[in-house]
Amino acid sequence: MGSTLLIYCSIIFAATFGVGLLTLVRKWEDEPLHLFVSFGAGIFMGVVFFHMLPEAFNTQAAGAIPVMLLAGFLLVFFVEKFLLTTGDGGVVHEHKAIAVTALIGLTVHSIIEGFGLTIASSDSHFIDLFFYSILSHKIPAAISLASLFLLARLTKKQVVLLLLVFSLATPLGALFSFPFFAQSGPVYIAYLTALTAGSLLYIATGELLPEVFHTRSQRWLKLGLFLAGLLLITVLAPSHSH
Repeated sequence: MGSTLLIYCSIIFAATFGVGLLTLVRKWEDEPLHLFVSFGAGIFMGVVFFHMLPEAFNTQAAGAIPVMLLAGFLLVFFVEKFLLTTGDGGVVHEHKAIAVTALIGLTVHSIIEGFGLTIASSDSHFIDLFFYSILSHKIPAAISLASLFLLARLTKKQVVLLLLVFSLATPLGALFSFPFFAQSGPVYIAYLTALTAGSLLYIATGELLPEVFHTRSQRWLKLGLFLAGLLLITVLAPSHSH
């Protein structure tokens, strides 16, 4: 692994983990956390429609992408509603289910980004663009994830551990991608990207947005933050065309 790739992986880890930990500096009430989650929902939707799906469709596997997208959506639906639900209906338990599915979806996506970072390392200019684009949406994603963890009433130790897992995903994806890409082609990555996009789409539309808007409190501010997150990824979308 080249020195530039190592440096960029280290920065991505430090920035993601550090910003996520900022949510632990003070005790947050539910409403401020909902504001972070609303912004994060916009980030998730933008990542799906302006980042992941264009990448997946821009391959020879384009015909199978809708099927993989639907499979990812239904997979997370099944995991949450059948495997992570105990029937108690508690709000805290629902938050835990949302947090787990969001963590899984974003971690898989981050691993894929590590693959892409490795591919981009062959071009010094391209890796710079790809690095900045990854960093720009991993930071708000870390804040959103940490907010979900706190809404689920996880302990600080648990939040730190889960943030560590998420922050390590992209560097580990880059580290272990060399032998993978030596034997596999972009079609397999497109399948996995579409599968992950489906999972994030379910998280954003089936869980985050209903959670944010289940009360009328600050709904216009929440809508504005959602659109701001979506706009941020829309603006950054051209730099993701790897």
